[in-house]
Amino acid sequence: MDLYQFRLNNSAFRFYALIVLVMLLMLYVGFELARYGIEQEQRETQVMSGTIAHAQAENLRLNQSLSQIGVELALQQSAQVLVEESYAELLTENQSLQQKIDLYELVLGEGEASGPFAIHSIRVMALPESQHFLLDMLLLQGRALKSLINGNLVININGTQDGKSRTYALSDLFADSVFVANTDTSMRYRYQYFLEKQFVFALPEGFTPDSLEIKTDVYQWKRKRDSFTQAYKWSDLIAPNT
Repeated sequence: MDLYQFRLNNSAFRFYALIVLVMLLMLYVGFELARYGIEQEQRETQVMSGTIAHAQAENLRLNQSLSQIGVELALQQSAQVLVEESYAELLTENQSLQQKIDLYELVLGEGEASGPFAIHSIRVMALPESQHFLLDMLLLQGRALKSLINGNLVININGTQDGKSRTYALSDLFADSVFVANTDTSMRYRYQYFLEKQFVFALPEGFTPDSLEIKTDVYQWKRKRDSFTQAYKWSDLIAPNT
Protein backbone atom coordinates (compact mmCIF):
# COMPACT_ATOMS: atom_id res chain seq x y z
CA MET A 1 0.00 0.00 0.00
CA ASP A 2 1.42 3.38 -1.02
CA LEU A 3 0.98 6.63 0.86
CA TYR A 4 -1.75 7.89 -1.47
CA GLN A 5 -4.00 4.85 -0.84
CA PHE A 6 -3.22 5.09 2.88
CA ARG A 7 -4.25 8.77 2.82
CA LEU A 8 -7.56 7.91 1.07
CA ASN A 9 -8.42 5.04 3.39
CA ASN A 10 -7.43 6.72 6.70
CA SER A 11 -7.92 9.99 8.43
CA ALA A 12 -5.44 12.88 8.20
CA PHE A 13 -4.31 12.26 11.77
CA ARG A 14 -3.23 8.71 11.03
CA PHE A 15 -1.50 9.81 7.85
CA TYR A 16 0.54 12.52 9.55
CA ALA A 17 1.19 10.27 12.51
CA LEU A 18 2.70 7.71 10.12
CA ILE A 19 4.82 10.42 8.51
CA VAL A 20 6.09 11.58 11.92
CA LEU A 21 6.80 7.96 12.93
CA VAL A 22 8.81 7.36 9.79
CA MET A 23 10.78 10.56 10.36
CA LEU A 24 11.48 9.61 13.98
CA LEU A 25 12.62 6.19 12.84
CA MET A 26 14.96 7.78 10.32
CA LEU A 27 16.30 10.14 12.99
CA TYR A 28 16.92 7.21 15.32
CA VAL A 29 18.70 5.23 12.67
CA GLY A 30 20.81 8.27 11.77
CA PHE A 31 21.60 8.88 15.44
CA GLU A 32 22.69 5.24 15.93
CA LEU A 33 24.82 5.36 12.79
CA ALA A 34 26.46 8.59 13.97
CA ARG A 35 27.06 7.14 17.47
CA TYR A 36 28.58 4.01 15.96
CA GLY A 37 30.85 6.12 13.78
CA ILE A 38 31.95 8.21 16.76
CA GLU A 39 32.70 5.07 18.81
CA GLN A 40 34.74 3.67 15.94
CA GLU A 41 36.72 6.89 15.67
CA GLN A 42 37.27 6.91 19.45
CA ARG A 43 38.55 3.32 19.36
CA GLU A 44 40.86 4.16 16.47
CA THR A 45 42.03 7.26 18.34
CA GLN A 46 42.76 5.15 21.44
CA VAL A 47 44.68 2.64 19.35
CA MET A 48 46.67 5.44 17.73
CA SER A 49 47.27 7.09 21.13
CA GLY A 50 48.53 3.79 22.49
CA THR A 51 50.82 3.36 19.49
CA ILE A 52 52.19 6.91 19.90
CA ALA A 53 52.72 6.38 23.63
CA HIS A 54 54.49 3.10 22.91
CA ALA A 55 56.66 4.80 20.29
CA GLN A 56 57.49 7.63 22.71
CA ALA A 57 58.36 5.14 25.43
CA GLU A 58 60.56 3.20 23.01
CA ASN A 59 62.21 6.43 21.84
CA LEU A 60 62.87 7.41 25.47
CA ARG A 61 64.38 3.98 26.15
CA LEU A 62 66.59 4.25 23.08
CA ASN A 63 67.72 7.76 24.09
CA GLN A 64 68.54 6.52 27.59
CA SER A 65 70.48 3.59 26.12
CA LEU A 66 72.32 5.97 23.79
CA SER A 67 73.14 8.30 26.71
CA GLN A 68 74.40 5.35 28.74
CA ILE A 69 76.57 4.19 25.84
CA GLY A 70 77.89 7.76 25.50
CA VAL A 71 78.77 7.87 29.21
CA GLU A 72 80.48 4.47 29.01
CA LEU A 73 82.43 5.59 25.94
CA ALA A 74 83.48 8.82 27.69
CA LEU A 75 84.60 6.81 30.74
CA GLN A 76 86.58 4.44 28.54
CA GLN A 77 88.21 7.38 26.75
CA SER A 78 89.01 9.05 30.10
CA ALA A 79 90.46 5.79 31.39
CA GLN A 80 92.57 5.47 28.24
CA VAL A 81 93.82 9.04 28.61
CA LEU A 82 94.72 8.37 32.26
CA VAL A 83 96.55 5.19 31.27
CA GLU A 84 98.47 7.05 28.56
CA GLU A 85 99.32 9.91 30.96
CA SER A 86 100.42 7.43 33.64
CA TYR A 87 102.54 5.59 31.09
CA ALA A 88 104.14 8.87 29.95
CA GLU A 89 104.80 9.85 33.58
CA LEU A 90 106.35 6.44 34.25
CA LEU A 91 108.59 6.83 31.20
CA THR A 92 109.66 10.30 32.34
CA GLU A 93 110.28 9.07 35.87
CA ASN A 94 112.22 6.09 34.54
CA GLN A 95 114.37 8.37 32.38
CA SER A 96 115.01 10.64 35.36
CA LEU A 97 115.97 7.68 37.54
CA GLN A 98 118.23 6.33 34.80
CA GLN A 99 119.95 9.70 34.55
CA LYS A 100 120.47 9.70 38.30
CA ILE A 101 121.83 6.15 38.17
CA ASP A 102 124.22 7.17 35.39
CA LEU A 103 125.37 10.11 37.49
CA TYR A 104 125.84 7.92 40.58
CA GLU A 105 127.86 5.45 38.53
CA LEU A 106 129.89 8.33 37.10
CA VAL A 107 130.56 9.74 40.58
CA LEU A 108 131.49 6.38 42.04
CA GLY A 109 133.73 5.72 39.07
CA GLU A 110 135.80 8.87 39.53
CA GLY A 111 139.41 8.22 40.51
CA GLU A 112 141.12 9.39 43.65
CA ALA A 113 143.44 11.63 41.63
CA SER A 114 140.57 13.85 40.47
CA GLY A 115 140.05 15.36 43.89
CA PRO A 116 136.80 15.83 45.85
CA PHE A 117 135.41 18.50 43.48
CA ALA A 118 134.95 18.09 39.72
CA ILE A 119 133.02 19.71 36.89
CA HIS A 120 131.36 17.04 34.80
CA SER A 121 129.92 19.36 32.15
CA ILE A 122 129.83 23.09 31.49
CA ARG A 123 128.36 25.12 28.63
CA VAL A 124 127.24 28.63 27.80
CA MET A 125 124.09 29.29 25.75
CA ALA A 126 123.32 32.63 24.14
CA LEU A 127 119.81 33.87 24.87
CA PRO A 128 117.62 35.78 22.36
CA GLU A 129 118.18 38.99 24.32
CA SER A 130 121.24 41.01 23.35
CA GLN A 131 124.40 40.08 25.31
CA HIS A 132 122.40 37.71 27.60
CA PHE A 133 123.72 34.20 28.31
CA LEU A 134 122.98 31.12 30.40
CA LEU A 135 125.82 29.27 32.13
CA ASP A 136 124.96 25.66 32.98
CA MET A 137 127.28 23.48 35.09
CA LEU A 138 127.02 20.01 36.54
CA LEU A 139 129.23 19.63 39.59
CA LEU A 140 130.32 16.21 40.82
CA GLN A 141 132.21 14.78 43.72
CA GLY A 142 135.37 13.70 42.00
CA ARG A 143 135.96 11.29 44.82
CA ALA A 144 133.33 9.10 46.47
CA LEU A 145 133.51 10.79 49.86
CA LYS A 146 129.96 9.79 50.80
CA SER A 147 129.81 13.12 52.58
CA LEU A 148 128.68 16.69 51.86
CA ILE A 149 131.18 19.11 50.39
CA ASN A 150 130.74 22.86 50.31
CA GLY A 151 132.39 26.08 49.25
CA ASN A 152 132.04 29.21 47.16
CA LEU A 153 132.57 29.47 43.42
CA VAL A 154 134.70 32.29 42.04
CA ILE A 155 133.93 32.60 38.34
CA ASN A 156 135.66 35.22 36.21
CA ILE A 157 135.15 36.03 32.53
CA ASN A 158 138.26 37.30 30.77
CA GLY A 159 138.26 39.24 27.49
CA THR A 160 138.87 42.58 25.84
CA GLN A 161 136.99 45.86 25.89
CA ASP A 162 137.99 49.03 24.06
CA GLY A 163 141.18 47.26 22.95
CA LYS A 164 142.25 46.49 26.52
CA SER A 165 142.21 43.31 28.61
CA ARG A 166 139.32 43.22 31.04
CA THR A 167 138.02 40.72 33.61
CA TYR A 168 134.50 40.61 35.04
CA ALA A 169 133.29 38.60 38.01
CA LEU A 170 130.24 36.56 37.03
CA SER A 171 128.49 37.56 40.24
CA ASP A 172 128.58 41.20 39.06
CA LEU A 173 126.91 40.31 35.74
CA PHE A 174 123.75 38.56 36.95
CA ALA A 175 120.72 39.78 34.97
CA ASP A 176 117.08 38.98 34.50
CA SER A 177 115.81 37.47 31.26
CA VAL A 178 112.28 37.14 29.90
CA PHE A 179 113.26 33.78 28.38
CA VAL A 180 114.96 32.03 31.31
CA ALA A 181 114.28 32.71 34.98
CA ASN A 182 117.39 33.58 36.95
CA THR A 183 116.66 31.29 39.88
CA ASP A 184 120.25 30.78 41.07
CA THR A 185 122.20 33.85 42.11
CA SER A 186 124.28 32.29 44.87
CA MET A 187 127.88 31.28 44.21
CA ARG A 188 127.79 28.96 47.20
CA TYR A 189 127.44 25.19 46.73
CA ARG A 190 126.72 22.39 49.16
CA TYR A 191 126.02 18.91 47.86
CA GLN A 192 126.72 15.20 47.96
CA TYR A 193 127.43 13.32 44.73
CA PHE A 194 126.28 16.00 42.22
CA LEU A 195 124.69 19.44 41.83
CA GLU A 196 123.51 21.51 38.85
CA LYS A 197 124.13 25.25 38.86
CA GLN A 198 122.62 27.70 36.35
CA PHE A 199 123.35 31.40 36.09
CA VAL A 200 121.77 33.99 33.78
CA PHE A 201 124.06 36.92 33.08
CA ALA A 202 124.58 39.80 30.63
CA LEU A 203 127.93 40.90 29.24
CA PRO A 204 128.68 44.64 29.02
CA GLU A 205 128.35 46.27 25.61
CA GLY A 206 131.63 46.25 23.70
CA PHE A 207 133.11 43.41 25.78
CA THR A 208 134.39 40.38 23.87
CA PRO A 209 134.84 37.29 26.09
CA ASP A 210 137.87 35.07 25.57
CA SER A 211 137.93 32.64 28.49
CA LEU A 212 136.14 31.66 31.69
CA GLU A 213 137.95 30.71 34.88
CA ILE A 214 136.51 28.85 37.88
CA LYS A 215 138.16 28.72 41.31
CA THR A 216 136.99 27.33 44.63
CA ASP A 217 138.26 26.06 47.96
CA VAL A 218 136.51 22.77 48.76
CA TYR A 219 135.46 22.07 52.33
CA GLN A 220 134.20 18.94 54.03
CA TRP A 221 132.33 20.16 57.05
CA LYS A 222 134.69 22.98 58.18
CA ARG A 223 137.86 21.34 57.03
CA LYS A 224 139.46 22.45 53.78
CA ARG A 225 139.97 19.42 51.56
CA ASP A 226 141.21 20.88 48.31
CA SER A 227 141.59 23.90 46.02
CA PHE A 228 140.22 23.75 42.48
CA THR A 229 141.11 25.93 39.47
CA GLN A 230 139.99 25.37 35.90
CA ALA A 231 140.04 27.64 32.82
CA TYR A 232 137.95 27.19 29.66
CA LYS A 233 138.11 28.88 26.27
CA TRP A 234 134.92 30.82 25.54
CA SER A 235 134.75 29.32 22.04
CA ASP A 236 134.71 25.82 23.60
CA LEU A 237 131.93 26.74 26.03
CA ILE A 238 129.49 28.53 23.75
CA ALA A 239 126.84 26.13 22.48
CA PRO A 240 126.70 25.66 18.66
CA ASN A 241 124.01 27.57 16.76
CA THR A 242 123.53 30.12 19.54
